[in-house]
Amino acid sequence: MARDTDTPVVSNYARYWEAPFNRPEAYPIAQELDPAHYRPLGPWMGRLVLPTIQERARVRGTWLELYHAPETHRALVGTRVRLRWADTPDLNARLWGVTRTVVFNDEAWEAVRKGIVLGERLHGLSNVNPLESLAGAHANDDILVRLDGAVQVELQPPDGHEPVVVIRRMPVEISAPYYALVRFAGPASVADGYTVHHYNAATADFSGPEEVLYLPEVVPDSNETRNSTAAGIECSPCNAQGWYIYGARDRQGRLVVRALAARQVLRLNPQVAVVVGTSDAMDYLRPRQWKRAAARGEATQALLVPDGIHPDAARAAWQEGDRVLLIHLYGGIGGKKTEPAARTPLYWGHFAFGVATVIHEPLANELGFDIVYNQVYAHNADGMTAGALHYSRYSGDRQYGWAGVRPIQDLLVKIDALSGAFSIWGTEVTALEEIERQLEVMEARYRIADGRGGTRVGALNNCAQDGAQALYAAVRTVGRILGARADVRAEMSDTPEEAQRLKALQELGDEIQRVLLPWGAAREDWEYSVASLGSEGGGIFGTIGDAVKSWRTMLPPVAARSLAEVFLDHGGAIYVLRTYQVGGNDPDVEPIVPNI
Repeated sequence: MARDTDTPVVSNYARYWEAPFNRPEAYPIAQELDPAHYRPLGPWMGRLVLPTIQERARVRGTWLELYHAPETHRALVGTRVRLRWADTPDLNARLWGVTRTVVFNDEAWEAVRKGIVLGERLHGLSNVNPLESLAGAHANDDILVRLDGAVQVELQPPDGHEPVVVIRRMPVEISAPYYALVRFAGPASVADGYTVHHYNAATADFSGPEEVLYLPEVVPDSNETRNSTAAGIECSPCNAQGWYIYGARDRQGRLVVRALAARQVLRLNPQVAVVVGTSDAMDYLRPRQWKRAAARGEATQALLVPDGIHPDAARAAWQEGDRVLLIHLYGGIGGKKTEPAARTPLYWGHFAFGVATVIHEPLANELGFDIVYNQVYAHNADGMTAGALHYSRYSGDRQYGWAGVRPIQDLLVKIDALSGAFSIWGTEVTALEEIERQLEVMEARYRIADGRGGTRVGALNNCAQDGAQALYAAVRTVGRILGARADVRAEMSDTPEEAQRLKALQELGDEIQRVLLPWGAAREDWEYSVASLGSEGGGIFGTIGDAVKSWRTMLPPVAARSLAEVFLDHGGAIYVLRTYQVGGNDPDVEPIVPNI
């Protein structure tokens, strides 16, 4: 169709692109950083580059311009490799199921005209796979990623072309490849410069080297709101424990900070406050308590556990290597620059799942959380994409992230039924991994709207609805396998520990299904994975009828609390991380906690 001739709205993403520090070309791939104070965010990192039409058949995935690689493959850094999925029956079934020809419909072009960022470069392409839909999500090749999980390399592939890097998990979006742990001392004498002191792990304080970092002022959005500010960051309540800063040196040699994360939030605090008992724990999660628990600029942690658990035992249960389900909820932007969505009496917020891993953080020499959000995210003006996003990208990014302007709550759910492994013919699997797989499928669908180009999400079909659909699908998948395969059931329960875990998983699945579907029957689009994705394909009354069947998931705060209560009732523990517009001081914004 011909595009509307009316003047199009400029997206926030296009506004942000005008700032040179937001562009990948501002930073050389070769970085000279002191390894004692700067660490790579992962062994494999790089920039996704969408193949041209002529290159697609050869690439069969996407290009990855490598920024960092393990020592054994350091020679590949600075080159382009072909990034592909592993050729396995499971991956092929999942990924081909969400591979689509992309043809924008009228609704998609109208969204573009209104300043919504869609993958316009994908329009007209056949068989767009999930790697291409991620690489082509923006108008520019500016998506940086970390490769998690097993990575295989074919240095000399049979076709004689570029090396191939093979993955089994979706790339994780990041803001920058390197991070450090610092405390801000105050503004430096150069423009946008701030003096910091690095952390000294030997003395457990910030007596390390002094350095000047650069925090350029971020570009305001269409509401004239800046997602973060560095003003007064040295006076922030979070500054005492320090900040993880994520960045790289620009072509002038300046270390530019692209993202921030309060150490107070990401560290596994050995003295964390423990709330014992489901009743008190649920009270802690209610909007009134969330609102009064801290002031703007602060961050808090708490550990919620069922009745009968001693606080010391609750703290000690969290160990390096633990992988746990994350339930994310954010609030609104209030104050003088209240966002349009928050100008009503009720504010629902945004809901997502994710995975948190307990890691040993080497700079602080302590345990901490590596957080990856699995965002089922509709197309938007900021260019935030549906997919796996690291904490530094989704929450901490100074330009695109939300921690500087929104209250954020992350619930880290430790429960053996989800995280505990089953050994099936020599292969260890967990229910949490199945949840991740289902979320990857939903994210891939969202990026191209099942080929229509753009997702439109409203009250009746939103992030919570579709994230819950992925959780429901994971529970159903496990149940279907158990119901159909007696040999699998036997293999998953051949030790007393696994038998107990399997029983707990089945009971947990039944309860999750009851909470998500209080009317008993599954929504047709959930039962058969029909592509609704915010559209009204069944008509408005059909959409309302489907939504009523899963009414709790219409409201993100209710969905988060309902699931939290289920996990507590089944013996789980929940680490609660909250931030209240952390970073520098912007007097024009105030946090709005979801009030439903």
